[in-house]
Formats: sequence, structure tokens, C-alpha cells
Amino acid sequence: MAARQLASLLAHLRDDLRGQVRGWWSSGLDRLRRSPAARAPRRQLAAQALVLGLIALGLASLDARQRLTDRLPSPRDWRALTALLERDARPGDLVAILPPWLERSRMAVPARLPVLATSALDTEWLPGIRRVWLVAATGVTTLGRRLPLADRSSVADAQQVGGLRVTRLDLAEPVLPLASLTERSGAVTRWREVQGAARRCLELTPGPGNPAIMALSNLRLGGSLAGHVALLPPSSGPATLRIRLDDGPPVAIEVTARGGWQFFTVDTVPHADTSHAVTVEAAAPAGVSLCVEGMVLP
Repeated sequence: MAARQLASLLAHLRDDLRGQVRGWWSSGLDRLRRSPAARAPRRQLAAQALVLGLIALGLASLDARQRLTDRLPSPRDWRALTALLERDARPGDLVAILPPWLERSRMAVPARLPVLATSALDTEWLPGIRRVWLVAATGVTTLGRRLPLADRSSVADAQQVGGLRVTRLDLAEPVLPLASLTERSGAVTRWREVQGAARRCLELTPGPGNPAIMALSNLRLGGSLAGHVALLPPSSGPATLRIRLDDGPPVAIEVTARGGWQFFTVDTVPHADTSHAVTVEAAAPAGVSLCVEGMVLP
């Protein structure tokens, strides 16, 4: 209802402005037909031309906004998406949104499902995810012949839900961690924006001259410790992330502003299937934090 009222108001505003522009245009033509002595000074004509240009730009913006509103999915479409996901989605599923700015979709996705809104879905690691529900608003985006994640998945199901194209992608080789470092530490994780996407990570904030430390004991290892790290704020740095097994030498990862959501991996094959103490340290300049996601992989 609110969207319809806004569209109606914009339409009335557009018609009113069009009427004013027609009046000013007719008045301007009349002035141009007069003798040169009776014409307005050049500065005044330039100012009038600028005003007319700005009005034309405003009308075009209002018209484009209304056309965009008409192309967006309707409330009925969003309700249908909610019903579909409530019925068919299961643990290990993720909902990916296209275009990424379509924030209205988050309200339609059941709270139990993670949501990822990014235009670079192919580069995402997707740990713990077996299936991806790709939700695209067909009125404002085009999927093309090649779907995101096409090289890593099979298309299990695709259907049109009003103005939404919903495609279920089954990942051929999902990344299934044995454990999460942040969950095992018991520390509170936060959602932070990194490279335009919301990331759930442990935020490590070192003090002046003192590294931030996360210590885990009796962690059963697999083939590697892997994850991502990013600087907060993103323009700061550089910083260093150190990962140490028991009392051995640390593996240092330099974290730079250009790295973005920077991938790291530590080989633990010699220690696979055995339990060890793992220490994660963050060293950074004052006012800089590290957003860390870490997993134990098979």
C-alpha cells in the first residue's frame, strides 16, 4: 500500500512539473521571438537554461524511480519465496541474492538460513554449505547463460516465483569443516561488512604493544587450518595474524588493506587426527582490528 501511494504521489509530482516546464518553455519561446533589445541578458538566459536542465533531470529521475518500482518483485512474490524456503530449505543451505542491493529479500528469508548478497559469488568459499538457493529479481537483473557457481555445482531445480527466479544449486564438492575455531573458543562473533558483504567473524583487537590472543586447547586437527581475515577498518594496516601449534614456531600471515577478505591456510597433515593446543594472535597498529574466520578442514 505504501509503495502504491508513493508511486501515485510521484506521478502527480511529475505531471505538475511537466505542466510548469511547458509554461516556461512557451514563455521562453515568446521572449526569443522579440527584438534583440527586448530579450533578456545572456546571463539570465543561461540561468533559465540551467533551471530547465535541472528540472528535466529531476523529471527523468522521478520517472526512472517509478519504472524501477514497477519492475521490483511484489509483496505476493516475497510471500511465495518465504513459503518455498520454509518448505524446501534444510540445514546446510544458503540463500544468495541478486542483485546484491535487494535488501528487501532478507525479510523474506527464514531466520534459520544464512543470506549472502554479493556480485562475486563465484569467489566465495562457502564453508559448511551444501546447497545454494540463488534468488534473482528478473525485472532488475539478468542471470545470463552461465549461472554463478556453475563450475562448482549442478542445477537441481529452477522455478519462476512471480518476479523472482529461484534456482537451487547443489555444490559438487562442498567445504565441510570438522570444527570452527571461533565456535570452539566460545568467543562472541559479530557480523561485519567486508568487501560489500556481511561476514560473521571473531573480532580481535590488540592493545598498545599487546597482541590479541585466542587460545584453544585439545583441538582435534585435520589436514589444514584455513579461513579468512580482514582489516577493520579496511583502509588501515598492515597487520599480522600468527597461528601457533603447541609450543612450535608461529605461522605468520601478513594482512594488508588490498587483501580484502584474505584467504589463509596452515598445513596440519602431520598432526591430523590428534589433539593439540592452537593459539591465534593478532598484532596490529592502534585502532585496528582483525576480523577472523577459521576452520579445521579434513
